Amino acid sequence: MINYIIQVVLFQALFVAVYDFFLSKETFFTKNRWYLLSTAVVSFILPLLKMPTIEKAVSNEYTILLPEIVLSPQRVIEKAVWYQSINYMDVLFWSGCLVFLVVFAVKLLRIIRLIFKHEIERRLTYKLVLLPKNAKAFSFFNYIFLGKGIPLDKQEKIIQHELVHSKQKHTIDLLFFEFLRIFMWFNPMVYVYQNRISLVHEYISDEVVSKTTLKE
Repeated sequence: MINYIIQVVLFQALFVAVYDFFLSKETFFTKNRWYLLSTAVVSFILPLLKMPTIEKAVSNEYTILLPEIVLSPQRVIEKAVWYQSINYMDVLFWSGCLVFLVVFAVKLLRIIRLIFKHEIERRLTYKLVLLPKNAKAFSFFNYIFLGKGIPLDKQEKIIQHELVHSKQKHTIDLLFFEFLRIFMWFNPMVYVYQNRISLVHEYISDEVVSKTTLKE
């Protein structure tokens, strides 16, 4: 299992390196979005394939040298009763998963609370949630959250920007990486992927809004 996880991380690091060096400066933002999503999935599939080069690069055997500890036979027997049967790696893994699951649940509950707590304007293709004493804006599926503190002359443009996120289902991308964070919380590449996909979403939205503005 450790061997598999190491290979997943290595593949993801390789895919992100390719993106940063060759694709990130390109303006094919939609293609970049699908590249990031697809490679994040492919990185879990490739280690399952029999690839001799990768198998040689990542050894299946690990040797860990620990300092010698001498205990009396009686103490060895007593301690072996309870802690030798515990797999501490499993405990650490599932504890991390639980923590990140709770964090995700809290985020989701906060969004649901905003929907039920504040004023909602039902538009043709989306629902506008107005947030008092707030100057932020974001979207969640077909809900667009708009702070009333945003100047009136900027609100419509910001709504159009968030509407692109809503129509193109960017929320699904972000939820996908949130789920990856729950089960791969120890993998730094998941956070790198999440950062890259968020930037691509913004580029896509800015591009669509700018084209729409030019047409008008």
